[in-house]
Amino acid sequence: MKTHIKVGIIGPLWIHDTLVRCFNLFPTIQPIFRLSDEMDKAKEFTRELMGKVDCLFYSGRIPYLIAKEEVPEEIPTFYIPLKGAGLYQALYKLRSKVDFTQISFDGIQNDYIEIVKSNLEETFSYNSYNNIVSIENVDDIVKFHMDNVTRDANTVVITSLRLVSEHLKTNDIVNEWLKPSEEDIIVAIERMLLGTNQRKQKEMQIIIGRIFIENSTMLTTDFMTEHQIQKRNHATYRMLLHFAEQMSGYLTALNSSEYLFVTNRGIFERVTEGYKVLPIVDELNKKIGVTLSIGIGFGFSALEAGSHARVALIQAQENGGNSCYIVSEDRSVFGPIDIIAPMKYPLAITDQLLIQQSEAVGMNAANLEKTIALIRRKKKNEFTAHELASVLGITPRSAHRIVQSWLDVSLIEVIGTEKISRRGRPRQVFTLLNSEEDSV
Repeated sequence: MKTHIKVGIIGPLWIHDTLVRCFNLFPTIQPIFRLSDEMDKAKEFTRELMGKVDCLFYSGRIPYLIAKEEVPEEIPTFYIPLKGAGLYQALYKLRSKVDFTQISFDGIQNDYIEIVKSNLEETFSYNSYNNIVSIENVDDIVKFHMDNVTRDANTVVITSLRLVSEHLKTNDIVNEWLKPSEEDIIVAIERMLLGTNQRKQKEMQIIIGRIFIENSTMLTTDFMTEHQIQKRNHATYRMLLHFAEQMSGYLTALNSSEYLFVTNRGIFERVTEGYKVLPIVDELNKKIGVTLSIGIGFGFSALEAGSHARVALIQAQENGGNSCYIVSEDRSVFGPIDIIAPMKYPLAITDQLLIQQSEAVGMNAANLEKTIALIRRKKKNEFTAHELASVLGITPRSAHRIVQSWLDVSLIEVIGTEKISRRGRPRQVFTLLNSEEDSV
């Protein structure tokens, strides 16, 4: 039995029949239409469809932009771009009406115009409205087109907005409303299917997690009876088993201090709210005093996921325990989970600039990248030498040497000073140059 992909389709009423014909060509899709000529309805429809569909499909860029803020990051979203096929139709209709030498455009990229001109061996010149096309600036768009027609009487208009087309018609300006052709829609649906299937394949990736109890020997004292030890171990296992059940996964004990669980990526993403929360670490620590290190490995095979889980566990242990790290299929590291600004860094460094910088400052490239990732966790991307010392667990003197080497190769720059007390010397505040915060 084929699994249908539920697609929420949002757009105006005029395109309904065309969309139905196109979606009928794809039997694995279950379309759910929400159509209205009131543009603002796009937001309402988007909210209504949340939780009911696998992805969203908008009739064009404008309804997509109207509703964009309502779309969660985890929902795949697509819209029909205005490309060549619709433009061919608009040009054919204009040529059948009048002779023209100039076209005034909005809503279509110049690259597509050039392709059509070349294919049709057209010689017309054109002006394009370069600002964002939206309902809010209809008057500006109309003025742009009318100014072009005033300057050159042989100008016609191709517009992507029906409202603009209607305004121009009332002023007797020859124009064509550029609409997506069936070919454009079919291509967009095919891309949506490809993107959705790729996402589904990613969601079905195997996840292997390795859980290590860091303080299992410390928790056992000479005064504890065998029954008390077994009771604590049983409580730990019960909580970990509940955690695995939340993941719809399988848990097994490798020994008294290490466990392994298996699930898939889609479930893990939903339970952790996109790698944001993993309360089991904090719960075990508070209720039983157990400190966990968890390594999560993503992979397309059990061998790959297991290998990545071992590496992720090492990252968690190097972080001091009581944390969870992820190593994804591309061997990038993300963590710790449950931190407002987790780090993301690669295990293998291939960035030539970073390699050159690491050589210049005398640091291993991977360590330099990891250190930069630690700094980026600060929202303002600002730090002092003392803060760097705290982050890296080194002396302030060593941190000052690192800072000076970074200044020498222009990896950082001084942006100001801070004074922590009346007697203390002002501390220089640094920022990383050419850095951007990463996200998963």
